[in-house]
Amino acid sequence: MTLPIAGWYPDPQDPSQTRWWDGARWGQLAPRTEPQFAAPHGGGGARLQDDPRPPAPSEYRTVHQGEPVLRGRKARAAKDRATRAANPFGYAGLVLALVAFIFNLFAIPGILGIVFGAVGLARAGQLTGSRVTGFGVSLAAVILGVATSGYFALRAAQLLG
Repeated sequence: MTLPIAGWYPDPQDPSQTRWWDGARWGQLAPRTEPQFAAPHGGGGARLQDDPRPPAPSEYRTVHQGEPVLRGRKARAAKDRATRAANPFGYAGLVLALVAFIFNLFAIPGILGIVFGAVGLARAGQLTGSRVTGFGVSLAAVILGVATSGYFALRAAQLLG
């Protein structure tokens, strides 16, 4: 079963409203805006202006009074947590590929790093409207997985042949 890509869709419970689909689950309802009326050129009655689609929830900026802005190490840790939450497959692939450098029994961790990294890349493609997609982490998982599996194949060929 293939799920639709992230975007604004009619709300399943109330088709008159719009709801954000992040590729896996439904998000919050779109903020309601009052329709804007503009007078057409040449007089006459008012007409309804076409509004552009609202921004994705990841683009909303909520600023709370008294909340400190994260900088430095705390900001990197918060972004890392957001990456793991948004794309756990890419993060797991990177961990497996790094483990493969130390312990690559029958190339299993390296191959799993490639597989999880590829799933993470697909997931990152679905999260294009989001700030944190995990694309870099997933790409690093695939590259390191290929490198460790290639090294394993080279060493196995040397030992067997």
